[in-house]
Amino acid sequence: MSLSRRPASELPGDPANLQLIYTHGHPAIPYDYEDTLEHWGVSIRFFHDQNTECAGGCTDACEGLKDDGSEVGRLSLWRLRDYTGTDRWMVADAESADLESIASTVLDHDEYSAAFEEAIECPVGDLLILDRVFLTKPWRGFGLGPVFAAEAIRRLSGGCCAVAAEPGMAEWPDNRDDVTDAYRATAKKKIAALWESIGFHTFRNGVQLLDTSLQESDDLLRQRRSDLTELSAAYQAHAGDSPQTEAPETAPRTPTTRTVPQPASGSVKQAAAVPGLSLEHSEPLTAETSLAKLKKAFDVSHWSPSDRAAALRAVAQATPTTDLRNLATQIKDVHFGLRHTWAAALTFPGRVVNLRPFRTDHSLLGPLAGVFVYGSNLNGHYQGRSHSPGGHCQHSRHLDEHTERMTLAQLVAHEAFWEWNGLACSFCRGWSGQRMTPAQHAHYLGVLSDAD
Repeated sequence: MSLSRRPASELPGDPANLQLIYTHGHPAIPYDYEDTLEHWGVSIRFFHDQNTECAGGCTDACEGLKDDGSEVGRLSLWRLRDYTGTDRWMVADAESADLESIASTVLDHDEYSAAFEEAIECPVGDLLILDRVFLTKPWRGFGLGPVFAAEAIRRLSGGCCAVAAEPGMAEWPDNRDDVTDAYRATAKKKIAALWESIGFHTFRNGVQLLDTSLQESDDLLRQRRSDLTELSAAYQAHAGDSPQTEAPETAPRTPTTRTVPQPASGSVKQAAAVPGLSLEHSEPLTAETSLAKLKKAFDVSHWSPSDRAAALRAVAQATPTTDLRNLATQIKDVHFGLRHTWAAALTFPGRVVNLRPFRTDHSLLGPLAGVFVYGSNLNGHYQGRSHSPGGHCQHSRHLDEHTERMTLAQLVAHEAFWEWNGLACSFCRGWSGQRMTPAQHAHYLGVLSDAD
């Protein structure tokens, strides 16, 4: 899943020549609250390739780029340390309103709140805060921000139980009068989606959390690295034998006009009728995507050939009525990351569907009534909340014989599950559905279109 919105041909240089330089300074004897709150700055710098000569020969400017590089962006992160004897909320409040907003959301009287402890697998340790990610205009729009944020988090999150971020506008349009409430909301939504691509999940009050104890962020980092490698290869293919080595501050380019093919039968209109659901999220609901989804995950993984073969055999046996718990027993000995990915390939998370019309009128379910859903605690037999199986949630559980199963008709009628303080996980909605047949998917989109 590439995050680039601009073609590689518009890059001002090869992203493979970018480096992240970390800085942190502190006095030998800490004073005030420096032992509790420490700042890390990360400079994103473009360097001239030591082994590449520019057409016509290199200049003194090239030598400067070889030695020191040119800053094209920066990141700002804060580590909020626990067990220092100083009130962490007070420290964050003294530093900035942004840090206070995050601290007040995750803390309760200088201890992690009950909601935070429920959201994080092992809520013990420091908190890393991703405060700012900035790129100069020529480098924006290529999906680089999440890559660099994930790399910085990997290096700075040791000893931290979680990473927190509050998506907000770090870059402004030339005319600030254009920044309406709607503009801000759209910008925050886009930034939140970028952070989700590296493992963050919505928490509360606009704050997102990344659980450092889970495999998810490592898997997503590998995917983002793969995106960066592909972007570099595309740039090199375009640049040919004349690579650009400088990263000049240029005026924003005129956006390239692209023709978007329109699917038949008005499917774009139907999908757009679902609040918060685009066609891009709607298509993965269908069963045909399972095998392709799994094979794509193989491209960025290091799973053994035998594990991959076992997972592919299990996928090939899946039908809309197959009990996936039985298939899961066939791959119980493969790599745990592959087990999560396999389950995610065969199911969709509850958060990507809109069941409101069907809960209002159960008769609208039609062929969807028989779609099977899975969860760790659908009936509330155990302590805690229900979480979806597979890689859909930071609290996801393995799909196995202990996973609960029911039909979508039963889930829709399960009123206790839908109570605001009930069984559903706030990240994945507490369940995963078995991917739909084309007829089921068409019915789903049709009902949502009629309800618009």
